[in-house]
Amino acid sequence: MKKLLLIIGSIEILVGLLHFFMPLFFTKSESFLLLPNIEMNYLLLVTYAVGILLIAFGATTILLSKKTKELGKILYFYMIIQALLWIARVILELVYPVELEMFGIKPFTVIVLPGLVLEWGLILYAMILYRKIP
Repeated sequence: MKKLLLIIGSIEILVGLLHFFMPLFFTKSESFLLLPNIEMNYLLLVTYAVGILLIAFGATTILLSKKTKELGKILYFYMIIQALLWIARVILELVYPVELEMFGIKPFTVIVLPGLVLEWGLILYAMILYRKIP
C-alpha cells in the first residue's frame, strides 16, 4: 500500500515537472503564435499552474504514504479526491483531446489518455487495498 502510494505520488510529480517543458512545444505552433499576448500568457500561466499543483499533489501523496495506518479516514478521503480529480481529467481528455505534437508524439493524446487512465486505476486500486487494511 505504501509503495503504491509512493508510485502514484512519483508519477504525479513527474507529470507535474513535464508541464514545465510543454510550452517548449506548443509555443512553436503556428496557431499559438497567432494569439494575442494576453491569451498566450494565460495559456502559459495555466500550464505552469497545473504543473505546480501536480507536484504539490504528488508530494502530498508521498508524504501521506508514510502514515497509512495512522491517518485512517483522512487518507481514504484524500484518495477519493484524487480519484475524482483523475476521472475528471480522463473525461476532459475525451472531450478535449490533446492533438498537439509534444515530445515528438502527435497527437499527444495517445500518451495522455492511457496515462490518465493508469493513474486513475492506481488510485482506485489503492482505495481497494486500503479498505482491506484492518
